[in-house]
Amino acid sequence: MVDLKDALGGKEFVLLYASAHWCGPCRSFTPQLTKWYNQAKKNSNVEVVFLSADHDENSFTQYFQSMPWLAVPYEDDAREELMAHIKVKGIPRLVVLDGRTGRIIVDNAVGQPLDPTQWRTLLKK
Repeated sequence: MVDLKDALGGKEFVLLYASAHWCGPCRSFTPQLTKWYNQAKKNSNVEVVFLSADHDENSFTQYFQSMPWLAVPYEDDAREELMAHIKVKGIPRLVVLDGRTGRIIVDNAVGQPLDPTQWRTLLKK
């Protein structure tokens, strides 16, 4: 298990991904995000962190096996605290944070271009 502070330290962008195994739109979006992530990791200083909205740990574990990024453990209180912080009311939800400050750059990037160059422009505002 990797400490999130160590894993995320120095990242330009951190994407918090709220999703669940039982959610059809999530299961459609996850492969798209996976493809983007595998390409982005080669050229960008980004990390995705999975915040499970599953109903039990077994579902979380099963779903997370299909993901190449990090996750907050299912039983960790930080998972629900982060979901509350980014105001998850529906899933899938992908929030882009400034990796240095934690400020929300994009409130929900699902359905939008995943473009670190655009996010850098938003950082300057």
